[in-house]
Amino acid sequence: MDASQVLWEKWQEQVKGLWPQLHGHQQKLLALVVAGMVVSGCAVLQRVAEDIQQQGWSEAKMSSIQRRLERFVANKEVVVTDIWNAFLAQVLPYWKDQKLTFVLDCMPYNAQFTIVYLGLLVHSRVLPVAWVVMPQQEKWEERQWDIVARLLDTVRAVLPETQCTLVADRGLAGLPLVRLCEQRHWHYVLRICQEHTCRRQMGKSHKWSPWCSFKSFIRKKGQQWYGRALVWQEETIET
Repeated sequence: MDASQVLWEKWQEQVKGLWPQLHGHQQKLLALVVAGMVVSGCAVLQRVAEDIQQQGWSEAKMSSIQRRLERFVANKEVVVTDIWNAFLAQVLPYWKDQKLTFVLDCMPYNAQFTIVYLGLLVHSRVLPVAWVVMPQQEKWEERQWDIVARLLDTVRAVLPETQCTLVADRGLAGLPLVRLCEQRHWHYVLRICQEHTCRRQMGKSHKWSPWCSFKSFIRKKGQQWYGRALVWQEETIET
């Protein structure tokens, strides 16, 4: 038996263990979709079906495999969020006794959509944990911070006591994100813009400097400053 067939059989067994709530036909199709996307490197169902046939995982014709996959993807009884949450409930607890770092970011996808996603940092890779696809040009019906709160709570539901740190880029840095982290007892590391403002605590007197932008005292690459500060003049936190 070649390695491809061993992989396929082991993966089918794992799918049955991960999603016992699905009936056998749905389990097999889910296993086919995922394995096909992995070997083909894309989510185009025609390509996925071609690779499934080439691997010998199905004796059906390629066109027949593609139609089966299309029906599975369009099946409204297969609720993606339920399947994904069941997956997280079994996978995330592996890290429950570790200090975890999650990355929050917004990633534009063509001119139509933006993906707001939360990922777990494992070594140098970010593993997707929760995400929402939102319009790129239209006004969002749901507020950004409500979306972010929901993403964080997806993790919290599985890892309620785990020590987590959220890392976010400057486009998301601000008091609302700090408050979301505090409410969930998460640590946070936020990258901020050089135009953002602060008051620094100066020397032994502990007096606060006047408000100024970060670029006024961090003027070149490699230059550093560390200390207590009041950050963001409009919505201020001491940090």
